[in-house]
Amino acid sequence: CRNRRFIRRQHGQEIYLEKLITMIDEGGIDTLTVMIMEVPCCSGLLHLCQKARQKAKRNIPLKMVKISLQGEILEEIWL
Repeated sequence: CRNRRFIRRQHGQEIYLEKLITMIDEGGIDTLTVMIMEVPCCSGLLHLCQKARQKAKRNIPLKMVKISLQGEILEEIWL
């Protein structure tokens, strides 16, 4: 049962990865900004976007914005 959940999660991530790659290659976007909260569980989307950027044909800038639980910007980094 645990293995099935892992496989479903992996499959779900692959779907989003392909969508992000398509957005980068065909969507006409010039930059990608990912906003995450300061809690550890929020970094998954950033990692997915980094992976998509690596696999995409186009190379676009990626920016990470980290916000506090109160909504204040803590950090902005171009990756």
